Amino acid sequence: MPIAPIATVDTSVHYTVRHFTDEDGLPQNSVKAIVPDRNGFLWLATENGLTRFDGSYFLNFSSDNVPGLKSSRIARLYPNDTAIVAETDIGELLTVTESTVKDIGKELSGYKYQRYKDIENDYYPIRGWPDDLAARFSKQRPVVMPHGTESYFAAWHDTISFVKKGRVEYRIIQSQLDPLRLFVCGDRLFYLSRDGHITGWEKDKPVKVSLTGDLLSDAAFSKCKIELYWNLAAHQVFIYTDNRCYLLEPGKGKRIHSSMVLRDFNFYQSYITSIYYDQLNSRVFLGSSTKGLYIGTRQQFTARKSDIAGSEVFYAQAPFPGNAVVTGVGLVFNQKGKHRWLPLSLKESPLENYTLARDKEGRYWGKNGTTLVAVSGDFSRVLHKIELPFLISQVYADQAGNLWVGGKYPGLYYIRTADPGLALQSLPAAVYDVTYIKEGKPGILWVGTGKGLYRVHLPSGHTDTIKGLEQGNVRSIYIPKYGEVWITTYNRGVFLYHNERLAALPQDRQRYMATTHCITEDDHGYFWLTTNKGLFRINRQDAIDFADGKQRDLYYYYFGKDQGFNTNEFNGGCEPCSIEYDDGDISLPSLDGLVQFTPSAIRMEMPDKGIYIDWAEHNLKPAAASSQFSLPNNFQSFRFHISSPYFGDPRNLQFYYCLEAEENPEEQIWLPVSSDRTITFSTLPSGDYRIRIRKLKGFGDDQYTEKVIAVCVQKAFYEKGWFRLAVLIALICLVVLFYKIRIRRIREKNRQLELNVMSRTRELEETMNILQESDEQLRKQSFMHKRLLAAITHDIKTPLKFLLRVNKDEPSSGMLQEKEVKTVTYDSLYRMHHLVDNLIHYMRISFFTGEFSEEIVDIGRLVEEKMEIFRPVSISKGIHIVNNIPAGMKVIINKQLLAVVLHNLLDNAVKYTARGGVKISGEKDERMLTIHLLDTGFGMPPEVRDWINNTENDGMGNLSNAGIGLILVKELLPLIKGRLFAYPGIDGGTSVSLQLRINGL
Repeated sequence: MPIAPIATVDTSVHYTVRHFTDEDGLPQNSVKAIVPDRNGFLWLATENGLTRFDGSYFLNFSSDNVPGLKSSRIARLYPNDTAIVAETDIGELLTVTESTVKDIGKELSGYKYQRYKDIENDYYPIRGWPDDLAARFSKQRPVVMPHGTESYFAAWHDTISFVKKGRVEYRIIQSQLDPLRLFVCGDRLFYLSRDGHITGWEKDKPVKVSLTGDLLSDAAFSKCKIELYWNLAAHQVFIYTDNRCYLLEPGKGKRIHSSMVLRDFNFYQSYITSIYYDQLNSRVFLGSSTKGLYIGTRQQFTARKSDIAGSEVFYAQAPFPGNAVVTGVGLVFNQKGKHRWLPLSLKESPLENYTLARDKEGRYWGKNGTTLVAVSGDFSRVLHKIELPFLISQVYADQAGNLWVGGKYPGLYYIRTADPGLALQSLPAAVYDVTYIKEGKPGILWVGTGKGLYRVHLPSGHTDTIKGLEQGNVRSIYIPKYGEVWITTYNRGVFLYHNERLAALPQDRQRYMATTHCITEDDHGYFWLTTNKGLFRINRQDAIDFADGKQRDLYYYYFGKDQGFNTNEFNGGCEPCSIEYDDGDISLPSLDGLVQFTPSAIRMEMPDKGIYIDWAEHNLKPAAASSQFSLPNNFQSFRFHISSPYFGDPRNLQFYYCLEAEENPEEQIWLPVSSDRTITFSTLPSGDYRIRIRKLKGFGDDQYTEKVIAVCVQKAFYEKGWFRLAVLIALICLVVLFYKIRIRRIREKNRQLELNVMSRTRELEETMNILQESDEQLRKQSFMHKRLLAAITHDIKTPLKFLLRVNKDEPSSGMLQEKEVKTVTYDSLYRMHHLVDNLIHYMRISFFTGEFSEEIVDIGRLVEEKMEIFRPVSISKGIHIVNNIPAGMKVIINKQLLAVVLHNLLDNAVKYTARGGVKISGEKDERMLTIHLLDTGFGMPPEVRDWINNTENDGMGNLSNAGIGLILVKELLPLIKGRLFAYPGIDGGTSVSLQLRINGL
């Protein structure tokens, strides 16, 4: 069958253009000039300030944030060998050093002739091409083009003068001179004629210059549709033709080489006025007078597609003779991207896209549902169709000539492709839902499934389960050598099974690698990993070292759609998942074309520039950008913005930071910097800190770029030495004060306790007194009861018994006479009467607790009253009672108590006197009154006298001979403040003296 013709392919270079305006952070949409600095930043001259661009963010320097700057309109950028100098429209000069505006002045250190003075008959220094003012001034005065710091070319009419240090060294005569077509390239002056020819000069001698490079093949250049662009500050010259731009560089000999830097971009529609080209990264920057900034980057990848709509989705590929690849539908792409359709593809394709294997006989094997299909090597006919009992998922041809087939149901099938019969055989391996098959060392087959990875031992079919991937959906398996198995999974990332240990590679920051379809290794030791959101490149040895714990971080380089893909979504779930051409080129399936490239030609723009602080503020107040900050103790917020010049894909530039205290630098927690590249802290304890900011700058171990910021949080007043000393003194004072207060409180408590003790003691004493009084009362009552009992027994019971006996009406001999009976009866009743009276007085006094009233008592009269009571008895006994107390002898005393005392003393005197008399007398001095009772009775026993004379005896002493009358007297004496003394009488009897105080005191 005829083979379809080879289709033409587009081999031209393509570019990705990004556009930035004021909506993206550009301060104003007029970009007049562009120049890089030594650190990699790009500086833009705008109508609203001098702007620094790091690839993602614009940092503007204008009158709003530059102290002393009056105008923000940047007129031009000067060529300078040491620093960037910008001039405003009013002549202010902004000097850029260390990637920031450091100085504002009026004088240029070099290129002083470039200052425009606007004086009549003076020259006009051009700002570069194009320059609208130069076209007008070139007709009025010389136009100056810079050559060096102190040298320049001045062109006017048909003459060009070379001036150095203010002196003309030579002149060039050029007829029909158009100054707007002159330019300096590599310190030499050139002229671009309207027909496209370039003329150069060696001093004043013209030299024909040969043009080489890409410009010669431009049809527009041959038609002289050209325009000159000259970037004075960057020392670059460009030629623009019909939608293409070329860089001019001095070549070897008398040549100028042209290189295309951009195509398919209309300068006129975008009002481009300034150009800068980054040769290292093939990137061009275009400044527009009204539309902002454009960045064009050369694409490095090529997406191959067919000429049939709807066939751009690719999966499995297989090698095809002639250094080409073929897909399951019979579409062949060669290394240069030309494609053709094979014969079977002209009909309905017998194969599905997801698996394609080429055996050693050159046949291609694929699937169609449950059917295993083999087609010829030229895709001209179907050779075999073999039905299997399950839905086929993958087909794989190993090095031994076996074709392996896996599906949804347990087990593997295989065919020995060298066997003419192509008999289908079964291997009872414990695998099902097969997603990928890969041969390991001889006798080992690695099988990925929807739920894990298995190692199958041939020919036994014994299966080992790889622990850690039991729930992993395996997308592909790559085995560069025995013992090193790389696995990609769906939603779980990439794994390495190495030295019988499974290790997971870290995820990228966006987690794009969570679903990795395929790993393809190039000839330089790099892995290419396809995902649903772009392509990654990593160093294989770095990945191994990371898995073995020898490396802390793993660097991924990311390629996105702007590098030439039609889509970021690559395809997986197919086998094989990628193909390498014989010369090392790689072909990857995607959702929109086959992405093909030469790995050695791929340029990686590493984020290896320094880290810079753009601005800082604390408590919302601006602070000078620095590597050292001193913050107040009570700051509420501190934040700063960082940048690093990088114009590649921003996903390759990732910052991390950690905060270290000087006291404990080993404690590190690295956190990702937010997407706006602002780091914020809210309050920190006082002390010295280091904020470490780092980024991975490339492949290898410890490939970091780091910036360290020292932060000193000032001590609060209460943390300073003087305050601590004051606090110490205050504490000492407080301790002393507390001690004194404590002592005072203790003393007060002790005093209170003493008072309480005294009060309690007093209460106890009172209680004791009460108890003693009660005891005394009880004792007295007990004594009284004894005395009453004795008195009643002796003085009442005995007389009563006697009275009963003498008055008994029974005659007997020896009976008393009637008169005697009466006398004895009277005497007994008399005594009982007075005894009862004494007992009543005694009991009253014993229970009387109040005070006794006192009065003036006439002693003689009181004694006389008492004598009248005893007179009948004394007469009957023949006793004479004589009262010798003088009349008018008085005393202040309780009359009743004194009467009881006298009554009992007189009673005792009469009672114990048989015959004789009782004499009562009294004497008185200034203080005392003494009453003497002298009887002639039996006399008082000595022990009774001693008992009476003992002043400490209160009448309660244990004296059985004393009657109740004497006891009553002894008890009453203290109440009347009297004293009683007893003496033996002179002629017998007893003398008793009662002493009383006259005034009762």
